[in-house]
Amino acid sequence: MTISVAGMLTRVATADDLPAALAVWRAANAARGRFPDERRVAAVTAKVHAPDALVVVAVDAGVVGMAVGVPARADDGDGELIAGLCHVAMVFTRPDRWGRGVGGAVLRALARQAAARGYDRLQLWTGEANVRAQRLYLRHGFAASGRVTEHAGQSIAHYTAGLPLAVRRPGGPPAVDGAVDDHARRHADQEAEEA
Repeated sequence: MTISVAGMLTRVATADDLPAALAVWRAANAARGRFPDERRVAAVTAKVHAPDALVVVAVDAGVVGMAVGVPARADDGDGELIAGLCHVAMVFTRPDRWGRGVGGAVLRALARQAAARGYDRLQLWTGEANVRAQRLYLRHGFAASGRVTEHAGQSIAHYTAGLPLAVRRPGGPPAVDGAVDDHARRHADQEAEEA
């Protein structure tokens, strides 16, 4: 399924999209002063190419955003599969598109595709210092679970959401994704920068 939001298309990534999706990931990390080593690049490349990965992209004259969902596992990824739970492994936007609704668009697209594949809830981890990403997730119906841990030298917090997402309207009550008009979505996402 392809969805158009403000002229930008979101859809499940094709094999041809994956190099551009990885370029978005690299550019977003570089813009935040993070330069992944070869081992991390190889791990992320393997993750987006994994047969069970659900990769969605936002396209507007090229790939401008990407999100990746994978089946969640117990024991923070080391245990058995958890039925119905999709782990949002990545949400990234090209830096020149930060704050323009791209992250919200790929997050909603990932949620729709996850629901279509039988998932009924999502989880993710994000940096405690990444306030803009937290706002994005909270606006899309995620709630902090209270779990916090250390990863790669930073404190990260766990968030969960049921499907479909409940997108929060500015000044109004949450609305189930699909029932919110594009203007409300754009307004809700304008301040958010993707993780």
